[in-house]
Amino acid sequence: MSFYYKEKELRAVEGKLKTTIKGSGFLLKNFWKVLVFGIAFSFFAPTYVSGNYLSGYRTAVGMNIYSYQGLVIFSALLYTFFCFLGHFVWKYQDQKKIKRLEVRKRHLEEELGIVKASTEI
Repeated sequence: MSFYYKEKELRAVEGKLKTTIKGSGFLLKNFWKVLVFGIAFSFFAPTYVSGNYLSGYRTAVGMNIYSYQGLVIFSALLYTFFCFLGHFVWKYQDQKKIKRLEVRKRHLEEELGIVKASTEI
């Protein structure tokens, strides 16, 4: 690969690295939005109508298995569980992608002969 294309790839890798770092931590950056959506989800999930006209369009509350408050608490716990799961999975994926991009950046810099000034004094 020519010098020109390696420089272009290096700039692209630096851009991907920058946007990945900037975009990581979605749930923590948007905590209030996630919280408001979770509250709305928890209150409206038990009244969701599932099924078709043959099954009678029954809601979770209409089945009389649990009370409305119990279903709200259950849906809030379920939403919280999936938020925590998503947070840790996305954090792991972001770290893995950042590490891969940093290795690629270092490799391209070595090929191009770019030496970064060390900060050691």
